[in-house]
Amino acid sequence: MRAIGIEHFGDTPALKEAPVPEPGGGEVQVAVEAASTNPLDLAIASGALASLGEYRFPLTLGMDGAGTVTAIGDGVTEFGVGDRVFGQFWGRPLRSGTFAEVAVVQAVPAFGALARVPDGLPSGAAAALPTAGMTALGAIDAMRVPEGGTLAILGTTGGVGTFAVQAAAARGVHVIATASAQVAEAVRDLGATEIVERGAEPLDRALRRLAPDGVDAILDTIGDRSLTSSVAGAVRDGGALLSIAFGVDEKLLADERIRAADYRLDRKPERLAELARLATAGTIRPVIGATLSLEEAPRALAGGIEFTGMRGKTVLQVR
Repeated sequence: MRAIGIEHFGDTPALKEAPVPEPGGGEVQVAVEAASTNPLDLAIASGALASLGEYRFPLTLGMDGAGTVTAIGDGVTEFGVGDRVFGQFWGRPLRSGTFAEVAVVQAVPAFGALARVPDGLPSGAAAALPTAGMTALGAIDAMRVPEGGTLAILGTTGGVGTFAVQAAAARGVHVIATASAQVAEAVRDLGATEIVERGAEPLDRALRRLAPDGVDAILDTIGDRSLTSSVAGAVRDGGALLSIAFGVDEKLLADERIRAADYRLDRKPERLAELARLATAGTIRPVIGATLSLEEAPRALAGGIEFTGMRGKTVLQVR
C-alpha cells in the first residue's frame, strides 16, 4: 500500500510503499478514505512529542481520518467489519497513521478517539473534524463564556479558529474575530459578530472599542506571546485567556486577575461524540481550504500549499 511516513524522528515525511498493517488484539483495521493534516503531525515527525507516547518505526504519519473497518482483532466489541469510522487515530504504540491506504488503530485509542461516522456525512468532512474540532470545543468549555458573553478569537482562518467561531456562535456567544480583509465576510458567515481586520488598528485598542467593559475571554490560536500579553488587559476581571498554541508566557500564567493557560485537549471521546452531533445537526461544518491526493501530502506538510481564501483544514482524499 501507499503511505506517508518516516524511518526516524527528524526525517522529511515521504510517500513510500509499505506492508498492509494487520490488527492485533483490541485493534481495528481501517481502509482509509480521507485524512486531514494538523500541526500535530509535524510535531510527531520532528520528535518534539517523543516523550508523550510510544512509537514504532517505520512510522506512518496522520492522526485524523475516516474510512471503513475491514478487519477486527480479538476482543473488539465496539465496531464491526463494514462500519464507517472517524476520529483521532492516536494509539499506543503509534505506528500506523491515517496518511495511508490502510491504518490500524485501537478500537479505544489510548490517546485519541474513534466513533462511527454520522449517516450522510462524507468521509472528507468527517476526516476534517477530529483534532481541530475537539480542540475548539474543549477550549470553549474551559473558558466558560456565558450565553450573551463576548469571546475574542485570535486567528480564525485555520482549523481550530473556524470551528471555534461556529461553536461559540451556536452557544449564543458574541464572537470578535481577527481576520484579513480578504476573508472577513467568510468569517462573518461562520457566525462572527465583529471582525477586526489585521493591521487596521492595534488589536488591544480594537477590543477595548468593541467591548468597553472587557471581553469575557480570548482564545489564541496563533502562539505569539507578545500579542497575547498585549491584549490580556482587554479581558474583564475573572475572565479567561486560553491559548492552543503555547501563547501564554509565565507572567500571564501568574496573573491572578484573569484565568490564563495553555489548553491541552482532554475528554476526547466525549468531544468527538459532540462533534458528530453538531455536524449531523448542521450546527458546524468543516471549512476545507484544500483537498489533495495522498501523493501531495508531503508538499502539504512542508507548507507548500497556497490558499486564496480561508485556510481551514487540508484534506487528503485517499480513495
